[in-house]
Amino acid sequence: MAERTFGWVQEAYTLDNLKNVVSVFVPDSRINRLLKTDKIPRLIPDKDKREEFIKELDQEEIRIPYTHLKGKGTPKGYTRSNAPCSGIIQAVLPGQRKEYQSDWPADSFLRWAVSIGFLDYDRAADECSLSVLGSQYAKAEEGSEEEEEVLKTALLSYPPVCRVLSLLMKEGHMTKFEIGAKLGFIGEAGFTSIPQSMIVEGLAAAQEKEEKTKLLQDTEGTSDKYVRTICSWLISVGWVKKIPKEIKGLYGSGINTEVIPQSYQLTLKGRTICNHITGGSRCRKIPKRVMWDMLATKAADREYLRNRRAHIIMGLEKSALTPLQIQEYLKQKGLEEETETILDDLKSLENIGLQIQKTRDTYRITDEITGLLFPETLKSFLPVKSEVSILKDYLRSHLTHIDHKYLILVDLGFDGTSDRDYEIQTAQLLTAELSFHGGRLGDTRKPDVCIYYEDNGLIIDNKAYGKGYSLPIKQADEMYRYIEENKERSQLLNPNCWWNVFGKEVKTFHFAFVSGEFTGGFRDRLNHISMRSGLKGAAVNSANLLIMAEKLKAGTMGYGEFFRLFDTNDEILFLHE
Repeated sequence: MAERTFGWVQEAYTLDNLKNVVSVFVPDSRINRLLKTDKIPRLIPDKDKREEFIKELDQEEIRIPYTHLKGKGTPKGYTRSNAPCSGIIQAVLPGQRKEYQSDWPADSFLRWAVSIGFLDYDRAADECSLSVLGSQYAKAEEGSEEEEEVLKTALLSYPPVCRVLSLLMKEGHMTKFEIGAKLGFIGEAGFTSIPQSMIVEGLAAAQEKEEKTKLLQDTEGTSDKYVRTICSWLISVGWVKKIPKEIKGLYGSGINTEVIPQSYQLTLKGRTICNHITGGSRCRKIPKRVMWDMLATKAADREYLRNRRAHIIMGLEKSALTPLQIQEYLKQKGLEEETETILDDLKSLENIGLQIQKTRDTYRITDEITGLLFPETLKSFLPVKSEVSILKDYLRSHLTHIDHKYLILVDLGFDGTSDRDYEIQTAQLLTAELSFHGGRLGDTRKPDVCIYYEDNGLIIDNKAYGKGYSLPIKQADEMYRYIEENKERSQLLNPNCWWNVFGKEVKTFHFAFVSGEFTGGFRDRLNHISMRSGLKGAAVNSANLLIMAEKLKAGTMGYGEFFRLFDTNDEILFLHE
């Protein structure tokens, strides 16, 4: 079974390009003819592929393998700028410096067309073909009422569009970070959002306009990217307008105001369109297209999570159920789940744009759901829950004071590609959820996170590793260097003066390493750092950090006790393997 990620789209913006992608599948359309007679012969260097692509485009009923549409990535010996064209959709999309684009934008536009129902996807054959709705869109005259109606049906069938519109209807004026924080599955890798307070603080600290521009352009989570992409579509159809928003925040000793340009409001037309989300006497409620693939993205056991959530959706389509009844329904499907996990899934399904009605203690999905099909391969192979998901399920039942969105730390601790997100979420847990001062530093020649409370300070190094972190001597030396810089506090030693993050009242310091799991001789390195520096420290994994946070917020642990846990030169354990 090919691994596709339909349902979530980034970096595909223009409706003109979308229409051209869909029109590829209309026999003898302008774009279809252009590909066959000009673009494919000129742009595809592989003679065999060239002839195969033209043959596929010449069918009466066009069905094309996904790999032929998307093409390949950058071959060995090439760069992204000079990589040859290798896919049909690559040839459709004009680049900035060349006549075609790479496989990533091609994949994004294909995901967009499939996700909103313009293309049908045959999972068994890994092929795309034109849907009835897609045919109507491709053949509709540009700017016509027919085109507008087809786009309305397609966009409102896509749950995340409905989520963004509903949030704007409720809140009025929102930044991409405010919307991103409320879009996607709770506490799950693949749905990160940069805390807006961190952005405002960064803008306030920036010395030059160029620094602010770079921060706003380069700093966003995956959910924030989804928001930016979706809002570009909604602006194109006139439902949303982009209006900068002023945000107040604390910086230094005072309150400052910063502007976030990527902020959005509904237009009058958009407010009217929102009536189709809930339905009414004059507004037809459009069925929601929910693909199995969109029910989890980056998690290690995404097939299992997709199955669980698909079963919950199917169960709640039929009747209103309590969490205990959902638990029993899932048990009949071979899935053993805790009610806390089910409740998080219900909130998450709302977060992706489904309408869930709660009456007393029962829940029901009020949308008509289309497109939700289990892959054929699952009839003979049932995915199993990962150890990470089992751990998160256990934590859910113990985190009654801490927001479950921080369960993402468990995922991020094992994801070696998400260092920045891991640092940001660790800092947010400690500062926004608890009462520590400080935050993420995370730049060159700075510790990842520094926090303090009253006269105690903690220097933290976050390390995300897929197979556990052994604390190599090079990174132990780096921590020792930070400790010494903090003692000396000399601009000659380090001109960025990162230690100014600590309040003047802080007199006692500890160090810490935070990771998904610790392996090998990390204890020897902790002792080595302590022996050289005279400070004590500890290692703590994501799950135990969450338990510590819960104890602090619940009041069963004091802040003094929290810092004393880092006196051990060992791993802090509340949960044992």
